[in-house]
Amino acid sequence: MPFAPAPTWNLDNIYVGGPMGPAFKASAALAEEQLRAMLGRAEVLPQGDLPALARLLLDLETITEELQTLGTFAGCHAAADAVGRDALRADARASELWTLFGRASVTPNDRVIRMPEEAFQALLRLPGLEHMQGDLLERRRLGRLKLPEAEESLSTELARDGILAWGELYDQEAGSLKIPFDRGNGVEQLSPGQISQLLAREDKELRERAFAAQKEGWRRIAPTCAKALTHITGARITLNARRGLDLLDEPLANAKIERSTLDALLQTAKSAAPLMQRYLAAKARALGQERLSWTDLSALLGRSNAVVTYEHAQDFIVSQFRTFSPVLAEFSERAFRESWVEIEDRAGKRGGGFCAEVPKRSESRIFMTWGNNERSLSTLAHELGHAFHNEVLATVPPAQRRLPMTLAETASTFGEALVREAALAQTTDPQARLRLLDASLSDALAYLVNIPARFELEKRLYEMRASGPLDPEQLEAETLAIYSRWYGPEVADTDPMFWANKLHFYIGGLAFYNFPYLFGYLFSALVYEHFRPMGPAGAPGYERLLRRTGDAWAEPIAREELALDLADPATWALALRSVERDLLAFEQAVGAQ
Repeated sequence: MPFAPAPTWNLDNIYVGGPMGPAFKASAALAEEQLRAMLGRAEVLPQGDLPALARLLLDLETITEELQTLGTFAGCHAAADAVGRDALRADARASELWTLFGRASVTPNDRVIRMPEEAFQALLRLPGLEHMQGDLLERRRLGRLKLPEAEESLSTELARDGILAWGELYDQEAGSLKIPFDRGNGVEQLSPGQISQLLAREDKELRERAFAAQKEGWRRIAPTCAKALTHITGARITLNARRGLDLLDEPLANAKIERSTLDALLQTAKSAAPLMQRYLAAKARALGQERLSWTDLSALLGRSNAVVTYEHAQDFIVSQFRTFSPVLAEFSERAFRESWVEIEDRAGKRGGGFCAEVPKRSESRIFMTWGNNERSLSTLAHELGHAFHNEVLATVPPAQRRLPMTLAETASTFGEALVREAALAQTTDPQARLRLLDASLSDALAYLVNIPARFELEKRLYEMRASGPLDPEQLEAETLAIYSRWYGPEVADTDPMFWANKLHFYIGGLAFYNFPYLFGYLFSALVYEHFRPMGPAGAPGYERLLRRTGDAWAEPIAREELALDLADPATWALALRSVERDLLAFEQAVGAQ
């Protein structure tokens, strides 16, 4: 296939000249000018002038595409060059514009929330706002999360130099962290992303040394991390108290799920503990160990003699996507051909992977570091699923693309499942099959154990913060206690520095960046079980479901598209069927060794 195997992405077709180049700076300046004009209109917006309010709402909706594009461009450069001065300046510039957008949105949001019902119904009937009805109804529904207009405006303005600034400080410290490590050719200064790749190597001694080096590296910046976490959690505690909210009100609203759904999710994770303990015990037996170490969790059993090249991964993913949806396959071909993917293994990159939307071009960009293994292939399929989700939502107006994290994982995990299922079906070598089963169950462990542990740890952070500043040693102790409970007796040790090295805790604009992953993992399994057996005939229904995810809560989507009740734990138990199937096959494979 005529794919471009370039190891780096093409960002120049977004804005020529790089971060802080003339094109980026001109677009940012124009966006700022427009936003300041909107802010001025908001400040003098007459009470009861519904047409003026409607025009402002539409203009704010329109500019979000430019702001998202600027943010993606800057964020991609900052991820690819974590210490690049221009990249960091561009990222900060994009954040400033979003802050200005927030300020301009305060007054129109407040009017929508607080106007009499009769006036609100009249607003909904105005020409041009038909596509915004769901969004405006949502704003009314969630109005209780907002402070009065003047206080909300001040809070938004102060966030730039407050809670968001602490998150930026963490990003800068984590992005520039260098961890000395000797891979056998002398001491190198590795980034967190590079050393995390070593934790999955087959050489146990190498893994353990890398894990020790990783812990010590993060301990060097632990005081700064604890300071940032202290002020991020402290700011949220203050705002929640002023708004009269509890800790989960805003995260649940952002996730577009009811509390009863979250309760059912967490109950399902706890009920899956026996399955996960069976998996861990079987893996320990296969390794000839009484218990597993932390690094054993990321090292896969079995062998795969073939190096998984990026070129092979492109072919394999496209061919498997085509068995379900030719549209998905052709879209992925375009992403490869037009170099949307950054996979190069080099110093200076941030760790992890992501997919970012470029709405002004109806494109996406994918960030990861290629490890020449099955995990890299799985990550690529996952991020391409996100990109396809963006593609489907590009057919609806921006007001209907407000995708919550819970539903944002639907297409990504669906894409992973397509590739995993195909790899298992096509593999005849017992060792390669064992490796694939281990990878699948390792993912299940991450979602069903690690994610709920993160959720519990984050809740504990706020309890600790209520008593005073957060202390690195106390944070280590709490992390070990919580993770030991969730992983159980089959794991001898866990990562005491997880509180520091997991960037999710440091996102200033969003709390509890964890339970949506559990939701997405299990919900996508339900979606997969529903649509995959239909083959290509199921693709239109799947796309219809994806198209609704930017404008509706999860419960009505599940009820109307899948005939499922998300508040019922029995629903989520259905999502564990694939885990049970893989576990039985894994236990048989281990026993046959």
